[in-house]
This record gives sequence, structure tokens and C-alpha cells, in this order.
Amino acid sequence: MMNKTEFLNTKSVKEFINWIQDKLDKPGSFSHSYNMKRPAMNWSCDSIYSAFENYRWPFSATDPIYKSRVSGNTFNESTSFLSQLSAGLRQSVEMADNELCRNYCLSILEWGGVLNKNDIRVSGLGDNICQYLLGVKDALRPDMCHIDTYLNSMVMNSGFTKIYSLFIDDFIIYDGRVGAAVGLLVRKYCEDSNLDNVPRELAFAWGKGKESTYRSSLENKRNPSLGKYAFKELLNNPQRHTENNIRANWLLKELLNKTYSKFNKLDKALQLRALEAALFMIGYDVVACNN
Repeated sequence: MMNKTEFLNTKSVKEFINWIQDKLDKPGSFSHSYNMKRPAMNWSCDSIYSAFENYRWPFSATDPIYKSRVSGNTFNESTSFLSQLSAGLRQSVEMADNELCRNYCLSILEWGGVLNKNDIRVSGLGDNICQYLLGVKDALRPDMCHIDTYLNSMVMNSGFTKIYSLFIDDFIIYDGRVGAAVGLLVRKYCEDSNLDNVPRELAFAWGKGKESTYRSSLENKRNPSLGKYAFKELLNNPQRHTENNIRANWLLKELLNKTYSKFNKLDKALQLRALEAALFMIGYDVVACNN
């Protein structure tokens, strides 16, 4: 896997960032719509920023300290809760409080709707969970990653990327929806640029998601592939998932640094999370964009 500098200096990455900057917040620059099941609504956007503005994620989770239920639907409601979970998770690791750390991890998974089976994985880390997260943080440092020596013991899926995102700076939540959205945008860049195929460094993987009603991956509503532009599926492959997460971190951070849009007017601490949220919404159904 190439390092951050090599990745950001590739021609395709630079050209993609140049291509996408006009679609960030210009009305009508990126139109997308679909029918969403939860909440039941017709969702649409006309730019990437408007996808962020139309963020919806109904959640209900347990507060790790007070054991009360916390619920919400909007970006601000999610962000407020996630900020508390992030601060608490980091403090629990700093104090080496494994039980509290487990509770924070479970609340994060519950917020994301991915508690099933991942709660067993969290429990399986036992009294090593704090040390485990410190090791993951060292392995996934944004500028220079050491994943090759840590992959055998690292858990990576749509649940654990949420835990890592709240524990590590500039580490986005890379789930099937975010991967699908990045793939869709890359495909449109390839189409507009009349490329023969998807550049290797921009070939981001996607995941099916629980909402899928299609039988095959080829028909799945989160598969951004079309014609000669093909994207792989995550398929519970920890190495593929980790490498895609890292490259997406680099790409989205560079996108915010090299462009100017309404995203840059947000609080600095929220910019990357807001861009991730926009992609999360776009990626619910990318096949609808083909019709």
C-alpha cells in the first residue's frame, strides 16, 4: 500500500479533487434521489453539501454512564452524542478502565445500528480492550500506517470503523454506504474524463448493507459499478476494509484542504464528519442515480 504522500500526489487523485470541487455546494451540480425505508421518505440532494444538510439517521442508544436512552435523527443530535462518546472512550482508555471502555464501545455500536455480533467481538477483547485500541491507534496513524504488522489481530468492519473513528483523529467512518458514495463520485469522474477504467488508487470498495432487497451483488443498490467502471465489494475482508478506510481518510481530508465550499465554513472539528455524513446519505442507494 502506498503512503499518504504518494497517494495524494498521483495524477488521478489530483484530477478527482479538481473535478469534484464544483459539485460540493453549487446548486444543481450533483442531483441524486431515492426512496428511503428508514425513515420512510423520498430523499434528494442537488449538491454534496445539500446531502449533508438533508442528513437523517434515526438512532437510539444507551448512555454509558447514566444508562438512560438517547435518541435523535439529525446531524446535530448525532454529533452531540458522538462527541460525548468520543470524549468518554478516550478518557476510559487513558484511565485503562476496560469495563468503561467496553460500555462506550457498545454504545457506539448501538448508535450505528451494528451491535449484533460486534458486541461479542468487543466482549472477546476482554481486559485487553484498552491496550488493543492503543495498538490500533498506533497502527492507523493518519500520516504513516503500519497495518501490515497488525492486521492479523485487528477487527475491521462497518461496526469497528465507528469505534476507531471516535478514538482516532481524522479517521472517518467507512461503511458500505460511504464506500458506495465515493465509488459513485469516482465513477462519474471517470465518465466525465472518458477514462478506460477506474484508477487503482480511486477504486474504493462498497458494502451491501442490511437494507438491501436485491439478491446479487451485481444488482445491489449500493454497487456503484457500471459498464467498464468496476468497484470491488468489501465482503468482510479486514485488509481491504482497512486500506479503503485509510485512503478515504487521506482523500477527504485533502479535499477539504484543497477546496473551498460551505463545508469549510463549518466548525473545524465538524468539517470531516459533515463530509462523511453527506457521503453516508448519498450512498444509501447509488443505483437510483443510473436511472
